[in-house]
Amino acid sequence: MTSEHRTTGGTAGRHAAITQVEIGRNDEGVDIQALLAWLRRNQVVLGGIVLIAAQLAWKAQILSHLYFTQDDFYNLDVAVRSPFNWHYLTFVGAGHLMIGPRAVMWMLARISLYDWRLAASVTFVLLACSSVAALRLLRTLFGDRPVILVPLAVYLFGPLTVPNLGWFSAAMESLPLQLAIFMALNAHVWYLRTGRMGHLLAAVTWVGFGLAFFEKALVLPVLLFAITSAFCTGGTSWLAGARLALVRYWRAWLAYAVLAAGYAVLLAISLRTSTSHPQSPRSVHAVLTFAWTLVKDNLLPGAVGGPWQWLPNFSGLPSLAAPPAALTWLAMIVAIFVVGVSILRRKTAWRAWAIGALWVVAADMLPVVISRLNGWDPRLHALQTHYLADAVPILAIVVGLALLPLTDGQVGVQETAGAGKYRSAANYAWRMVAPALFGMFIFGSIWSVQAYENVTNENQAKSFISNAEQAVRTAPQGTLVLDWPVPTGIMSPLFGNYSRASVVIGEMARGTLQGKLKWITHPVGTIDGLQIFGIDGRLYPASVFGVVSQTRSATQGCWRERNGQIVVRFVTRTSIDSWALRIGYLWYPQAPGFLTVRYGKSVRSFEVTHGLHSAYMPISGSASKIVVSGLSGPDMCIGDVEAGAFGPY
Repeated sequence: MTSEHRTTGGTAGRHAAITQVEIGRNDEGVDIQALLAWLRRNQVVLGGIVLIAAQLAWKAQILSHLYFTQDDFYNLDVAVRSPFNWHYLTFVGAGHLMIGPRAVMWMLARISLYDWRLAASVTFVLLACSSVAALRLLRTLFGDRPVILVPLAVYLFGPLTVPNLGWFSAAMESLPLQLAIFMALNAHVWYLRTGRMGHLLAAVTWVGFGLAFFEKALVLPVLLFAITSAFCTGGTSWLAGARLALVRYWRAWLAYAVLAAGYAVLLAISLRTSTSHPQSPRSVHAVLTFAWTLVKDNLLPGAVGGPWQWLPNFSGLPSLAAPPAALTWLAMIVAIFVVGVSILRRKTAWRAWAIGALWVVAADMLPVVISRLNGWDPRLHALQTHYLADAVPILAIVVGLALLPLTDGQVGVQETAGAGKYRSAANYAWRMVAPALFGMFIFGSIWSVQAYENVTNENQAKSFISNAEQAVRTAPQGTLVLDWPVPTGIMSPLFGNYSRASVVIGEMARGTLQGKLKWITHPVGTIDGLQIFGIDGRLYPASVFGVVSQTRSATQGCWRERNGQIVVRFVTRTSIDSWALRIGYLWYPQAPGFLTVRYGKSVRSFEVTHGLHSAYMPISGSASKIVVSGLSGPDMCIGDVEAGAFGPY
């Protein structure tokens, strides 16, 4: 070979080598092959992050259209009126020990009262944390299998968690509990696998975190034991697994039991401040009606992407599930199919579904049964999806346990003869149907959430608070305002004094606005310029609407004194529901005087002053006239009288 050939061949070889080295690099020198390999190794994590990001963007949009309602105003008002102490943190009120939520609301109330963007930001952060915790737990239980994105999607996009987002008090209970479920189980599983006490301490801490926000976390140790005994001991049966779990991990059960017992004592002591207490349901029929309706019309439709339709709830509370009858039965068929096929595919799958049922009964049914079934129709309770918000993370976990093997510690069960044939058929049926079921779930979830947004309108509360805040700022110093309950769509009268405008709106006048409004609960005597907040949150002149006095002709003028009295007759007899009387009068003397007004059996004396004024007095019952006495001459002229109820003019 000549030197030229050697040179040419060497050059070609070097070019080939350079090409082989650089074929995996782009113009910027990025190693494409290494990047692709990294993406393949982390595809499950990246897929989970994409799903989480999509869910957060979706729910951020939902949060932007929601606002505070009912308990939210009550809890924020309690927070802003209370010092940060143990009495406040353990105050039960409506039946919930909510140490964590009260701490959060105490801080929010002092940073910016009724600031939905601030509250929604807290909700958003908890959503993000619980979503990441769900992905972490699924990877711990089942490894980096792409299929774990299915139970992750069940949690992220389940419609049953959405109504809580617009009920901040409920969100502050449910979301931390969901986070605690994922984190406690994750730490507990690592304790089972490693035996390290640090993991047990973390699990106990997360159970305590859940208890600080919601009493339902009392069921969390039971969940940990059930999953441990069913899937993490290697026992030949669930009962054998339970015995092994008790012996092997007794330290964990002792720690959980001590924590739960201490919390139960605290709960029992704190219930002394509760307005409602545990009580037996009024009948077995009520319990069965509640349980069946909750499962048929709420849980099962929600598990497959429903309920698809909603009914607006009263008083601004989250809308009620109202699935069409046909789709309700379809959801039941789908649930039976999924459970049946999963058991055929894996003999231990029934344990997962039993654990899910245990949680629903203990955490979602029992608290309602022992506290709320003696009031409303049990079906109204059963259609409230916020009771099942914490069941959605449990559903995601049990779906994974039913369909996937654990990465470590899965119980082994001997298959019976012929089981292989049924398993093959079940696997084939599952491969054929599973993608369609998953697609139905995603489509149904999007449809259900959009339908919820269409029937849920928080604009009244948002507009009311915004207008009221502006009215407080622009009102003259010392404006007299009738202390009247706010609209029931914002706060129910069941909250007592906390539903009054002086509390809901008055708390906004703290600080630099303190003292701008003078609240009058029972108008008595001469009061001019009395104002009232309307249903839109704006200030209006307060008027008494009902039956008015007879009209006087131009020649007659106003009602004048005769024999030391003025008798004013109404156009018709007043209603027995009348509770306020307004008198428009003109008092001639420069010096004030004292008069007595009789309306039926109601008699009141009050001072009158020089000039044209309005006087008020509380009344009861019905009457055809009023009699003003105590006059010594033609000192007074009455122009108009109204008996009825207050309202904005």
